[in-house]
Amino acid sequence: MLEQKTAIILAAIFLGGGLAFAGPAGMPGPQPNPETAQPTNSLPSKIITTDGITYNAPRLSRVEPDGLLVEFRPEAGGTGWAKLKFAKLPEALQKQFGYDPRKAADYEHEQKLAMAALTQKLQQDEKARSATMTLLNEMTRPPNLAGAVVVSSADPAITYTYYTPDQKPTELGTSVAACQHSYSCQADFEVRVEPGAAGEPVHFYLDKVRISLGMSCRIILAKDPYDFIRLHEEGRRKIYEYFYRRGPQLGNRIGGSLIGKGFTAREADFETAKAGALREAEALVKSEYLARLNAIAREADLDYEALTDHGANNLDRNQAYQAAVDKFSKYISN
Repeated sequence: MLEQKTAIILAAIFLGGGLAFAGPAGMPGPQPNPETAQPTNSLPSKIITTDGITYNAPRLSRVEPDGLLVEFRPEAGGTGWAKLKFAKLPEALQKQFGYDPRKAADYEHEQKLAMAALTQKLQQDEKARSATMTLLNEMTRPPNLAGAVVVSSADPAITYTYYTPDQKPTELGTSVAACQHSYSCQADFEVRVEPGAAGEPVHFYLDKVRISLGMSCRIILAKDPYDFIRLHEEGRRKIYEYFYRRGPQLGNRIGGSLIGKGFTAREADFETAKAGALREAEALVKSEYLARLNAIAREADLDYEALTDHGANNLDRNQAYQAAVDKFSKYISN
């Protein structure tokens, strides 16, 4: 069984319609814009917004017309990023950073227009990819092997683990949430045997392949997590589950390529020779299936992170998920 783990530092706050949290382990959070960054402006040791949200040890990263992008220390631990809208900051901070409501409104309007343009482009790309996929599926439909390849898949086993701040799993390290998945593949065969003359090798040919697929996924979250943290991890789970659902298509292609394939065994004992040939055949199926499925799913996951800016923008997670899987689903058929 091959296991692929992804984890994301999700100490975050949802404020004023914006998502803000740190990127995956080992990756930086939102980066300052050199043209607007004003790191020399000092901030108090604690900021409490007008709606009662507290940010401990805030450090200024960037000043924008509608608010401050800050790094802070969440109560759950780790590092968080948040966009603090001027409209919800104390008056003293508004004056310190020259808050202009009209400029803030104009800036927010520009951001909404940019997001609407991105959404429209993703929808257009989705339609184009769907049309291309329909054509590719028709052109690459595998030949009828008359039952020579049988692929079965179990329902994904999805589990959720919740922890309190004082019982954080050590496996998370500095992260506060994770999505861990594992694909599995087993294969057995019916073979045709052509024994050689005395002292010569035995030849085995695969006449039928039976492939069994499985998937497990574990999502680890803090107790009562923010909805957008949960939704972000659910988007990742849906990506891995989507490609697992397409796994039988990949298994059929791999299994079909092995029908009629010959294996030569030189062991003197027939049963030993046969067992060795079957192990070699199963290793071929498992290694190709797991390597290809994990690689495709991982690329889609990375695309999902890029589309959502590691969770820092407001792009709908379902839309981001759909765009990511559509972009890479064609590789299942290739």
